[in-house]
Formats: sequence, structure tokens, C-alpha cells
Amino acid sequence: GRPTCELQRPMFRRRANAAADPPPPPPIPYTETRKGYPTTLTPPQRDVLASFRAELAKEGVLRPGNPWDSDDELCRWLRARSFDLAKAMVMVRNHVKWQKEYNVDKVFSEFRLPDPDAVQEAYPRIYWKTDRIGRPVNIDMVGRVNIARVNKVATMDQMEKDKVREMEHTLRVKYPACSKHAGRTINQSLVIMDLDGLSFSTWNSQTRSMLQRLTGLLSDHYPETMGALFVVNAPGFFSVIWNVAKRFLDPGTQRKIHILGSNFEKELFEYIDPSNLPEFLGGTDSTFDLSHDVGPWVSGSSSTGGTSQCRSLGGSGGEDAFRLALAGAQIADRQKLRRRQWTARDTP
Repeated sequence: GRPTCELQRPMFRRRANAAADPPPPPPIPYTETRKGYPTTLTPPQRDVLASFRAELAKEGVLRPGNPWDSDDELCRWLRARSFDLAKAMVMVRNHVKWQKEYNVDKVFSEFRLPDPDAVQEAYPRIYWKTDRIGRPVNIDMVGRVNIARVNKVATMDQMEKDKVREMEHTLRVKYPACSKHAGRTINQSLVIMDLDGLSFSTWNSQTRSMLQRLTGLLSDHYPETMGALFVVNAPGFFSVIWNVAKRFLDPGTQRKIHILGSNFEKELFEYIDPSNLPEFLGGTDSTFDLSHDVGPWVSGSSSTGGTSQCRSLGGSGGEDAFRLALAGAQIADRQKLRRRQWTARDTP
């Protein structure tokens, strides 16, 4: 069997006579071929982007130098609404209003879970290094979720705030650092959803409630942050889940998602160097530790390595991962209902 990873408390060590960080490495070679990105826009999409930029500037959302003043950022929101200008404007207006009402800046700077280690044990996930094109890798161990334990150590309000804080850290810290390291804009993550240990009993009503809440949050306020999703260690019944779930996903999103069983290493290695993957995912990195992030966003890190003394709990990098898991919950409920109906029918 694959080695398990245990949660360890971080050791706080200060480097003696630490030298200055070396200059960043050469840019990572990459040519964008996906549709809906600044370098691949069609003429009509470029017109929509120009109108989107003008409307946001007119409403005071986009100002020179602020996060909205970026074609990569604007395209992310436009892709979420299939380049429908009116729908994208509604989405951004709702998001800006939510940011103020939710006090997102304060959540990002001040909120912390009462017991993050206990939450991590109940729902292990972490950001660990980068893929071959520079995106942060988010490892989400959905198969090991213990929702009863989650509910004992955190409320759903706290879990939601932690998700907001984690996503804001990703947008404000991880992506800029990864962009500097890659030599180009990075505003998406690669997500590995590990289903090792998954069973139908995992998808109870409490799990579904949490997933529904987080799915809505990610869909409305952090769209298009998942660049690719690899579902590994998928059990046999998961093919049924996927066949239903993909009906609700557009073709572009479907192309992002790779459903793999236990022999996933070959395909995963095409996207991530084995040295950047922990051993339980088939990689060669023996330093994996759930107690802290590792990646270019960590102070003092000059490559994909480096360790952080403060953990940002992972969770999926995009709404589609949760949507897929939610579909599994709904299918499990339907199958349980059918079994009860058949049992009742066959009982004399």
C-alpha cells in the first residue's frame, strides 16, 4: 500500500546568516492554446473584453494598477459567463457588493480557525509546490473527510470564512509569487482530488451541506481558478458519478478534468514533475508534511521548494471540484433510496 501522511506540528527554525535570495529562474516555456485567454481571444471576444474593461472603469471597479486592471483577470470572469458581457457585469457587481458586506479584507488579515490542526486532520488538504507550467498544486484528500469530526472542531460559518481566507491568500500571495517564478501570469491552480478511502457513507447530508455552501462561494466569487483537476484513486463506482456530473459541465470544463483510478502516475507526471509530488501520489518527494505549504509563495523560497511556517488550508482550487463531489453525494442518496425501495418491494 501507499504510505500515509501524518499531520505533524511545524518546527520553527530561523536560518543563521541567511544569504539574499538568488535571482528568479528563467521563464518556464509555455504557449497558451486554450480558448478565452488574452492571447487566444477571437475578434468578437476582444471586443467584449474592451467593453468589459470600459464598463468596470466607468463604475469605479477598475482603476489603474488595481487587481482588476489585468486582461488575465478580466478574462477569468468573462470565461465564467461565456463572454456574455451583461452576465459578467452582474457577476462582478454582486461580487464587489459581497466583498464589502463580508468584509473580505478583514477576514483575510485576521480570521483564523480556532483549531486548524484538528480541522486539517478531519479534512486534509494542502498546497504543495507547482506543476510543470508553474501553477500551484492543491492536494485535496476528499476521500479522508470525516465530516462528524469537522463539525466538532469548526462551525460551517468558520469553514466558509477559512475558505475565503484561503482563496484570498491564493489570489494575493500564491498567484503573484508563482507568476514571478514562472515568468508569466499565473491565476489558476492544478487540483489533485485524492479519493483514497472514499465510500458512499462519506456522502451524508452534512457533507452535502458543506459542499453546497462552498460550491456556491467558489462559483460566485472565485470563478475559473481551477486550471486542471485530477481525480486519483477513483473507485469503480465513481465512473457512475462522473457520467452524471459531466452532464452539468460545459465542454471546456470537462477537458480540465481527468478521472483516474489507482494507476494515475503516468498521466499525472505529464503535468507535474515527480520530484514535486509526495510519495503517496507516486512522486519522489519524501519531505511532504501536511502542517505547512511549500512553494514559490513562501518567503525565502527560490524555486518550487521552501516551507511556510503558517499553513493555508487547501480545499479545492476551483468550484468544479466541489461540484463533482456534490454530484457524488446526490447519486449516493438516490442509490440508497432505490435499495430501500427494492427491499420494500421484495419483502413479503
